[in-house]
Amino acid sequence: MKLVRGVVQHYSWGDPTSIPSLLGLEADGRPWAELWFGTHLGGPAKVIELDDAGHRGPTPTLSDDTGGLFSPLTSVSGELPFLLKVLAAAEPLSLQSHPSQEQARIGYARENRLDIPIGNSRRIYRDPFAKPELVCALEPFEALCGFRREVDSVRLLHSIGGSASKLARLVTDHDLGHALRHLFAGTEEIRVLQNEIIDSCREHDSVSARWAVRLAHAYPDDPAVIVTLLMNHVTLERGEALYLGPGNLHAYLRGTGVEVMGSSDNVVRCGLTNKHVDVNELLATVVPEPLPDPIVRATPVARTEAGRLWRYVTPEAPFALWVHQIDGTETIRSRTRELTLCGVGSTDLLQRGEVAYLSPGEELTLRGKATLFRVTEWTDPQT
Repeated sequence: MKLVRGVVQHYSWGDPTSIPSLLGLEADGRPWAELWFGTHLGGPAKVIELDDAGHRGPTPTLSDDTGGLFSPLTSVSGELPFLLKVLAAAEPLSLQSHPSQEQARIGYARENRLDIPIGNSRRIYRDPFAKPELVCALEPFEALCGFRREVDSVRLLHSIGGSASKLARLVTDHDLGHALRHLFAGTEEIRVLQNEIIDSCREHDSVSARWAVRLAHAYPDDPAVIVTLLMNHVTLERGEALYLGPGNLHAYLRGTGVEVMGSSDNVVRCGLTNKHVDVNELLATVVPEPLPDPIVRATPVARTEAGRLWRYVTPEAPFALWVHQIDGTETIRSRTRELTLCGVGSTDLLQRGEVAYLSPGEELTLRGKATLFRVTEWTDPQT
């Protein structure tokens, strides 16, 4: 077993206490947005190898100078096709989508031809790969994910009333794709319409209207704010998840979860951010179709030696996410390169917030009561 030391990302929207609490550390006043466990160049993790008895010696904390105690994760795993994170949002993230594999390949080549440096803030395609994501809630987790059924959006907009009914008619007379193109045109007419709709939202008690008011305060005149009124607002309970495939428009609002994604940096933003926005590229990549039920629930797989095993459906992703709930002694047998996070509870070898790396063919026996999140490379379940 090799213990993985994660890399903290202190983005401004991060929660100052959630990740430190998970790790048993004191909050330091900074936002702790993400904790990365992977080989991505934006935050490559390191490992320390334990002996057969699980002894690790004096393990430094994330704030310590590790000196030569740790070696790069890539030295034992190679480049992993996935990135495991703990994400803790105190404020909303940008409204965004991710490209398909083909869109990423074409976009990456195009921006290379234009000589846009990889580190340039206006660069969208930093690699030629898709970026499927799955986020699983560790606590109630709010997000916007995909579009409501048009009839449901029309009903909400009419109930808000005022100029929101104009947006309802736009959706009724055309379709979601046309409505998005119209709203993101950013004309003076749209800015006036948005201000009128937000005024009506102040008098409405729906969660979508309340979030629109809050987002408009942070991002005035951003047409992405009224686009959120066409989207599913979801609150995940612990263990529920969202799977974000290519073209899924989404924004995390607040909460803490385990996130797994393809090892890619490709994000197409269209609003609710101070970062680079490219609406035209967003409209070319987003899928403007209703997503009636965006919540992904774990599928039972088996009863194990000490508990139960579930798996989340992640179509066309290079990874699979499994959840082990154990109470006793459990042996994990690895078939692929994989990472296991102890998200709740603790075991003798893996404490809450810690991650282990296993190579193909390795076994790890844990004793305790815990919920383990295990990320593996995708394999055909029939093989």
